[in-house]
Amino acid sequence: MRLEVVDEFYSSTRLHTATELARRFGLTPSAMSYHLRALEKWGYVVRAEAGGDGRERYWRAAGDSLNIGSLRQASELVSSSFMEVTLGAARDRVMRALAYSEQFTEETRPVFVLSNSKFLLTKEQAQQFADDFDVLERRYRDLSDAAEESDDGGAARHTHVTMIMVPEVPPGQ
Repeated sequence: MRLEVVDEFYSSTRLHTATELARRFGLTPSAMSYHLRALEKWGYVVRAEAGGDGRERYWRAAGDSLNIGSLRQASELVSSSFMEVTLGAARDRVMRALAYSEQFTEETRPVFVLSNSKFLLTKEQAQQFADDFDVLERRYRDLSDAAEESDDGGAARHTHVTMIMVPEVPPGQ
């Protein structure tokens, strides 16, 4: 549940209340508040400046994105749990989306892409690829934020994108 809540916060710049998130994830507001306080303690979310009419507490993501730039910089526990949670959640999303997409016709089926590519790149080219992906991600995050703010996303659906870029390890290493 907390992973889904963290994902919700880091997928847009919107502020959220415990009540709103509780409705979205099928919990009581008090249970969601409990989870939000735990996520705050661990540094994933922070209390936002007062918003609305002051009756509800608003929360926001503690940063723009969640990533570990170098697994060597993180502890072994953080590295392994981050990998497990991130890859496990991606796998689960793919499996749920595959099952979900079966209910649609070819014309109405949502866009679904599962791709695995291998490129021969210099370090500079690999860095340029990562930078290009960052620009693309920011462009679509801005579009997503604008749609959420205008409530004009009627035909839009939340779409998960996971990008993994790792160097190939030579055999025997």
